[in-house]
Amino acid sequence: MCQVTVMASWIEEVSESDSRTSYAVTSVISRVDTAICSVVIADSDVYGRLLFLDGELQSAQNDEHIYHETLVHPVMAGLSRSGYHHDDGLRVLVVGGGEGATVREVVKWTPERVDWIDIDGELVDLCEAELGWAPGIRQHQAVHYQAADIQTALPTLGFYDAIILDLPDPDGDTGYLYSEEFWTAIRAHLAPGGRLVTHCGPVRPFGTIGGGFQRVRAVAAVPFDMRGFYSQSIPSFQGEWGFWMWAGEGVDPFAFARQANVPTYREPRVADEAQMRSWATPSLVWRSLLPQ
Repeated sequence: MCQVTVMASWIEEVSESDSRTSYAVTSVISRVDTAICSVVIADSDVYGRLLFLDGELQSAQNDEHIYHETLVHPVMAGLSRSGYHHDDGLRVLVVGGGEGATVREVVKWTPERVDWIDIDGELVDLCEAELGWAPGIRQHQAVHYQAADIQTALPTLGFYDAIILDLPDPDGDTGYLYSEEFWTAIRAHLAPGGRLVTHCGPVRPFGTIGGGFQRVRAVAAVPFDMRGFYSQSIPSFQGEWGFWMWAGEGVDPFAFARQANVPTYREPRVADEAQMRSWATPSLVWRSLLPQ
């Protein structure tokens, strides 16, 4: 379990990733226990508004775009390059992402439909009111939000060109999430040629890279392909964060980034063509550890 200590001028986080981080804050905006989790929202001079769930930092105003663009845009660009195009009616499933910022990035590719499933409707309401990082996103014509458990919702859903998982870190006891049953069910909802992406939690270019990475790597239902791993430094997370994209067995998910004219969206802040190419080729310190 993660623990958080809230005091007048700082918040101390202790997470299962073995980090111990103190965040200087100017004020605590909200402390709420929803039916699902404990929520703390606070302001920081360095990171802007901070969101903690069950004691662990989820995102920060000043760099949340780094995380959300990194998660969303490679998988969407890969669909564009592989023959899909926004005019053809992209269908996207987003699981989690209570801040709304993941869906905010998805709609930049003008999909036909985005099904957004987050179990905690109270949290989504709170994020909309207190964070404001995706104003009006639930009212967007393409977005269909459900406050539902993904295990219950999946049998009612169709097929998707992209499935984007923005869930708690894949460490500790996450129950159904990240289980073999979960991955089997998720894969069953990918359309032919579809892609999925998840974050892997904190990673380090030594040892076993990270517990979340190892858990994602071990999944049999969606066989791990090292070509889909990429990482990005996120300042408020105090280090490097791992991501993994899958485009089918034997398919190089980053093939699109090795070609000319890498597809991007309008006015990227992070995921421009150069960054896409960089993610497609991990540096030597990562390549020496990634399973072949």
